[in-house]
Amino acid sequence: MVFALGNCALSGQIPIWLQNCRKLQVLDLSWNHLNGSIPPWIGQMDNLFYLDFSNNSLTGEIPKSLTELKSLISGSSSSSNHTTALGIPLYVKRNQSANGLQYNQASSFPPSIYLSNNRINGTICPEIGQLKQLHVLDLSRNVITGSIPSSISDMGNLEVLDLSSNNLYGSIPASFNKLTFLSKFSVANNHLQGAIPTGGQFLSFPGSSFEGNPGLCGTIDSPCRAINNMGIQPAISSGSNSKFGRSSIFGITISVGVAIAVLVAIVMLKMSRRGVGDVVEDLDEETGRPHRLSEALGYSKLVLFQNSECKDLTVAELLKSTGNFNQANIIGCGGFGLVYKANLPNGVKAAVKRLSGDCGQMEREFQAEVEALSRAQHRNLVSLQGYCQHGNDRLLIYLYMENGSLDYWLHERVDGGSLLRWDTRLKIAQGAGHGLAYLHKEPNIIHRDIKTSNILLDEKFEAHLADFGLSRLLHPYDTHVTTDLVGTLGYIPPEYSQTLTATFKGDVYSFGVVLLELLTGRRPVEVCKGKNCRDLVSWVFQMKYEKREEEIFDSLIWNKNYEKQLLDVLGVACKCLDQDPRRRPSIDQVVLWLDGVGTEGTKE
Repeated sequence: MVFALGNCALSGQIPIWLQNCRKLQVLDLSWNHLNGSIPPWIGQMDNLFYLDFSNNSLTGEIPKSLTELKSLISGSSSSSNHTTALGIPLYVKRNQSANGLQYNQASSFPPSIYLSNNRINGTICPEIGQLKQLHVLDLSRNVITGSIPSSISDMGNLEVLDLSSNNLYGSIPASFNKLTFLSKFSVANNHLQGAIPTGGQFLSFPGSSFEGNPGLCGTIDSPCRAINNMGIQPAISSGSNSKFGRSSIFGITISVGVAIAVLVAIVMLKMSRRGVGDVVEDLDEETGRPHRLSEALGYSKLVLFQNSECKDLTVAELLKSTGNFNQANIIGCGGFGLVYKANLPNGVKAAVKRLSGDCGQMEREFQAEVEALSRAQHRNLVSLQGYCQHGNDRLLIYLYMENGSLDYWLHERVDGGSLLRWDTRLKIAQGAGHGLAYLHKEPNIIHRDIKTSNILLDEKFEAHLADFGLSRLLHPYDTHVTTDLVGTLGYIPPEYSQTLTATFKGDVYSFGVVLLELLTGRRPVEVCKGKNCRDLVSWVFQMKYEKREEEIFDSLIWNKNYEKQLLDVLGVACKCLDQDPRRRPSIDQVVLWLDGVGTEGTKE
């Protein structure tokens, strides 16, 4: 089912005997020295949903049969069991220096096709749009030519699309703004022209996603203008007949540069004055030898809160405590960076989130987290000890949670489900509920990304809500905030995609999905399951409709002695998951019901 020989110095061509592995789900031959073309029989593997041939020397065209992979078209497979434990963890490399991402079971792999950094030529055939279950498509650093098929916009689950460093011509299809789950996109270094799509996720992509295409326009640096109402071009051309001469352009450039410099100075001044009342230590110095953390080491600032357990910490000590962000200390990852374990000099264990990526997005994430957690103090929220600005990097310092995330115990650890007994799962649900109720009531914060990977567990398996990068503060008398479609597939409330407004009831929906995960042991989107089991919420309601409630519950916790409690929590979850947000209970009511489980049961 899983064949992974990445980074093994293999040479020669992809062996033909692999086509006899009819149950193959995951095929990773990346970071080798393979040559020849991609064999057409790959497309006949009915169960294959993860394919990584990146970083080899493959040539030829992408075979059309690759667009016929059944598991990536329908997501269903009659003969496969995709929850199989791997026995040993697999580590998948994504760059030359990294140790690799860890996967403990087949279902942890996202449906992906990685063909980057080869010598693949030809075009991208339009039939690729059939792969509606695909989450990652990376064809970067090849010699692919032709245009970008608009059919890719039919791949509604796509989260990563990288077509950079090829020989692509034409324009970026405007329909790509329909890809609402797209979090990473790049067409850099091609020969594209025309307008960059507007709306959707395209408002959040950095300029580096489009660089190296002089004919593209639609960014701040290169706005578009009409040509006789027939087409578009960059507003300022480089020809001799340009409306602006070289001197005008030079003058504008100087003016803009001065304005930006003044703006940066004002922002830095405000940041240096911010939070004076809460600060224990404010260090504007860099000690020790230069670190690899950033190329811009000119500015360092460490801010620790009054109640912090990390007092007297310096910037140099913080960096040293993570081994200068050694790969071995990675304990988690998010949309904007990695989380590292840190052993501080005073013996305290901390978790340091290192934010990276596009400056604008990183800064929003950083500010949202600091503002939310500086306002919110509760036993069921992660404890922010302080934060650090170091060069171009932003670091957030938390107390370390010994037992990691709820997602790890339910879905990643092979024996995790059996170790999480029902009484522990109920305690986790109650604790997370109390933390969310506090957020909604005291600082009026909408979390917007409630999920099992954002519920961290301490040594006693007490739940702590984490990751406030998408949170938004509601002012008194507000009922919602306008938002982009953000969150995680499977947890996003149905109304978000229609109204683009976030409310407290949206958090309640996401919490209802978490309750279902605790009850069933299933992920909210089981990509590798049969068609009828793919969407956890729909499957649960279907089972309830058919009066088959007993089959819903995880066999590891099902017990007649707990039957009433399990049914009570299931009832609470279903109320949270009502399609109409107006009919969902408040989180306060949910917490009241959960605290009453096992005593009075669920109240109407």
